[in-house]
Amino acid sequence: MPNPADARPRRPRVLDELGLPKTLPANAPDFLPLFGTGPDALLLGLGPEPEGLAELLGLRGHVRYVETPDMAEQLGQDWRGRIPDGFEELPADAFLSVASSSRVILYRPGPRLFPGFWGPLVARLQLSLLPQAPAPDPKLVWLPGGEADLLRLELREAFEGLGYRVRELPDETALRALLAGGECPALYFSVNFRGLDLIGEAAHLLEAAGARIAVWCVDNPLHLLSGIRSRFWTRLPLFVTDHWFVEPLKQLGAGLVRHLPLAARAQDLAGPARPPSPARADLAERLVFVGRSAFPGKADFFAGCRVPDAAWTEARRLMDAGGRPDFGWWLTRLGIDRLWPGAEVRKAGFCAEEAGKAWRTDCLARAQADLSGALTVFGDAEWRPLLPEGTDLRGPVDYYAALPDLCASAAACLNCTSPLLPHGLTQRHFDTWAFGGLLLTDATPGLDLFPLELTRAITFRTPRDIAPRFKALRASASGAEGLKNAWRAELARAHTYAHRVQAVLEAVGLG
Repeated sequence: MPNPADARPRRPRVLDELGLPKTLPANAPDFLPLFGTGPDALLLGLGPEPEGLAELLGLRGHVRYVETPDMAEQLGQDWRGRIPDGFEELPADAFLSVASSSRVILYRPGPRLFPGFWGPLVARLQLSLLPQAPAPDPKLVWLPGGEADLLRLELREAFEGLGYRVRELPDETALRALLAGGECPALYFSVNFRGLDLIGEAAHLLEAAGARIAVWCVDNPLHLLSGIRSRFWTRLPLFVTDHWFVEPLKQLGAGLVRHLPLAARAQDLAGPARPPSPARADLAERLVFVGRSAFPGKADFFAGCRVPDAAWTEARRLMDAGGRPDFGWWLTRLGIDRLWPGAEVRKAGFCAEEAGKAWRTDCLARAQADLSGALTVFGDAEWRPLLPEGTDLRGPVDYYAALPDLCASAAACLNCTSPLLPHGLTQRHFDTWAFGGLLLTDATPGLDLFPLELTRAITFRTPRDIAPRFKALRASASGAEGLKNAWRAELARAHTYAHRVQAVLEAVGLG
């Protein structure tokens, strides 16, 4: 008997914008009518079977079309020979002149396969349909995301302090509605690509309207890119909290990448330091750690990833000797050289995250033992099986409501930097001092952002160094106060969110 599969039409395959093979469908639902009526038609993409389009789409009048050069080249002369004689090809920069008098039909797969070509074209088309073209407001910033999102309050304060009005956008629907109403920002500032879809449609639309777009990668940038399926990001100004990523991103094609560390809120540094809270008096002699055992969504993000046994043994030896098996180390150890496109970098990220978990656990366990239990951990319940029996584990705390008093009231706050950022810093490197606290941190290379005389006294390289360093800091009350004052002065001088926002504005040409 004949195989039914043999009767199915064989669809041609092309390599998309990222070099990945994709099959081209050619059914009626694969062509989306955008707008317009009448006999003439403008086809944005022909698909693999142009000879059947007149019947498939009911084309009766003059047909014009635009096609992706890359797709046309891959489909070859046979495909070109099957384009009906009456179809007129238009250059991409000339289609708008006929769009308003035509029935406009989009080949649906096109923007997904070649977003770098179709994205700007479709964006220009969408804006041409608006009753009034939006014009950028030179003093307006849009921040995509909700009020509870990462750094939302800090960035809003910083932009407003520099004379900008800030609008928060919960999703892309709000973006499109606002543009349709004539509003357009001078700057669309995204944290971790929030508010930018995976193929760049929102970015193309904003750029067509005249807005500047910038992205601050607060987390590992290669993790953030692992889900993106277009090269639109290479045209955007990128800012990274860890300068280790600057060169890898440039090698992937990024045009502008700048180091932009985290910072402190200026208002937390204004005036005298926050005094200890009477309600937290029980922390006055204790080392305090605040943090999660793992980031939210870790299991799903790293699905299918594992740590090779031999590599883990090497990583443990390195940590025991005071070294850091960080993200870069794992890329080399696992032989990962394809950083993007694709999600292979997540394998290294998972290993670095597991190393970070082990590092935090080692530090907390050793501190608990060497300080005779004078350790308090504020975090989730998953810490319980990881910590020694009897460790003072309390629940998570609200960053804005409770953390300031914890930092101001504790003898010192312990920080363990994630190796997901090889040369990174955490928010704790800034806010502990801003809140009036005293920080004890591992020796991440990112500390070279600050003067050596400030970092020397507060860093440790191995877990066994934590207790001696803590006791040394506690030995002189005047010395600890002097250190706090010096750190607060340094942060106020150059490391507030106002400083960071000003750097962004200058980099994108708005400063």
